[in-house]
Amino acid sequence: MVLRASKPAWKGGFFFVCVATVVALIAGIWFIFRPALPGILHFDDLGNLSALPTIVDRESAWRWIQEGRAGPFGRPLALATFALQHYEWPRPAAFLQWNIALHIVNALLVFWLAVLVARRMGETAKRQILIGFAVAFAWAVLPFLNTSVLFIVQRMALLSSAFMLAGLVAYLKIRGAIDASWLRQLGALAALAFFGLLGLFSKENGALIVVYALVLELALLTVARERRLTFSAVFLLLACVCLLAGLTPRAVWHACVELTRGFDLSQRLGSQGILLAGYLKALLLPLPTDLNPFRFEFLLRDTPALQWGMAIWGVLMLLPLLCWWGGRWHVGWRWVGLVLAWFFYGHLMESGWLNLEPYFAHRNYLPALGLMFAMVYGISLVRKAATLWRCILVAYIVFLAGTTWMNTSLWGNRSLASEIWSMEQPRSVRAILNLAYDVERTQGGAQAQKLLDRFVADERDSVGLRLQGLVSGCAIDPGTDHSAQLLEVKRAIATLPYEGWATDLVEKLMDAVRSKECKGVSTNEVAAIAAAFISQPAYQCSRPAVHNMLWILGLVAMDHGDVQTAMDFYLKGLKESPTYSMASFYLDLASQQGDRAAIEELRTLLKNAPLPRGVTRLEWQDLRKRVEDQLSAYPTTDEIENPRPSFSEGSNPR
Repeated sequence: MVLRASKPAWKGGFFFVCVATVVALIAGIWFIFRPALPGILHFDDLGNLSALPTIVDRESAWRWIQEGRAGPFGRPLALATFALQHYEWPRPAAFLQWNIALHIVNALLVFWLAVLVARRMGETAKRQILIGFAVAFAWAVLPFLNTSVLFIVQRMALLSSAFMLAGLVAYLKIRGAIDASWLRQLGALAALAFFGLLGLFSKENGALIVVYALVLELALLTVARERRLTFSAVFLLLACVCLLAGLTPRAVWHACVELTRGFDLSQRLGSQGILLAGYLKALLLPLPTDLNPFRFEFLLRDTPALQWGMAIWGVLMLLPLLCWWGGRWHVGWRWVGLVLAWFFYGHLMESGWLNLEPYFAHRNYLPALGLMFAMVYGISLVRKAATLWRCILVAYIVFLAGTTWMNTSLWGNRSLASEIWSMEQPRSVRAILNLAYDVERTQGGAQAQKLLDRFVADERDSVGLRLQGLVSGCAIDPGTDHSAQLLEVKRAIATLPYEGWATDLVEKLMDAVRSKECKGVSTNEVAAIAAAFISQPAYQCSRPAVHNMLWILGLVAMDHGDVQTAMDFYLKGLKESPTYSMASFYLDLASQQGDRAAIEELRTLLKNAPLPRGVTRLEWQDLRKRVEDQLSAYPTTDEIENPRPSFSEGSNPR
């Protein structure tokens, strides 16, 4: 029998099918997410990216990237992508285009990964493409994952996921057959480690790549019906153990963390079981309220079964292991266990372990992939009433895509979205602030402040909103007596939960009071507000906040001519959180006063102080040199008490 030579891939029909599938995937996702393109700058976007205008050259860009405080590793790669767009700030559409593009890249990587897995499971080329497309598209249009794309700052999650997906694809491509040599397996693990590091420096959950890779390796073992663990499986298992060992110390939080976060050990651990069940429901059957980006604020306090959450979480964590063990009797249980492991263990880096807020939809970005693959592949295996089940799958994916299109269209209409979100979450401070930003943009500051005042009176009291109302009142109507508002601010500081952003408003209030008269509010009263913040244990936990409040107290002391008291406040502020501006100002004051002891104390403090944000190393070194120069200009106490003898001209000292 004569066999005809097969055509090269680029000339064959399969190649064009793949190209058409990729184009359809890109076009479909772009069409669905394009309505959101006007974009919205949210609370977290402003808090993390508002310093982008400080980038003016390569040096300032590098400093901005190095100063990342988003996590223990700084997330420099994600910050670098924002630095490349510094000139676009604050136009949200420009940043959102990058997010959508990254989401499309991730969908293509999911398509590739699903094809590789389907190939390992023995599917034909045609079924590989169909399964890959269905998995990638269904995953990309999951409505519950929309905030991963539409929150600009969540580019960090998108980029980290891109590196993890690329690492998993590279792992499968290099890994080869299940009985590949240990050298080839080692090469696959090296590629996985490389992409894992890239993911780690984009966002800390990049470390979860070892969990996903272990699930894939166990899937390969299941397909090959291999009972013994491979070299790769043992290595990945040890890596997962190391990950858990690294996370364990972080499960014990400092008292300050719980004070500032507002939930204790039992609440944060108990929340995990409730949240995972909630995530599953919102992923598979999303409702409009599930898509509200501000629905997390009262989740813990409004969950009556929170006390059972820890037990539920324990069961969910054990369930994949039990299913895998059940595979000894039926291989189907192993597949169930792997799917559950992908989802549940993909949430290991949650607020129960790390210092995070309890609920965010973007944590499901990669864990949801296992659910979509299981659903698509499971339905593709159905033989009885196969057409009916495939039609149901297509209808379900269309439902997901339609829901996402409606949601992105809502995000594209900022005014309507802000109003709907605040109505759905009437007690959310972030939701009302988002609405207030839009009202200020369209109707002016006075209308925005009326909105915030009504929220505080009718829905939820807030330290930050009370203080913002006082700042706005001094700016809009300085002639009205604001003493009543002042008393409410002091009461709120003493009685209401911690709000870290509230302390930033004290400096704005000081600027407003010093620039023009504000009836009922003096600089002394602003100092009293600063002192009230410092007196609260939760605010004492934030060193930058204490630093800023001490700066305010020092300014007021300077206004009264009490330089020594002001210097005492400034020195305390430097001990809390050293900054270039305060250290330089303190040095100038000490030099003017001729206070050598104060300069010596400053030298001791700066000697081991870390480089502050917004300052180059050269500037910091120059400041230290100025301190040394000033010290050399003043005699020591010993020199004053025991001056060197002077010799007259012509004398001959011995």
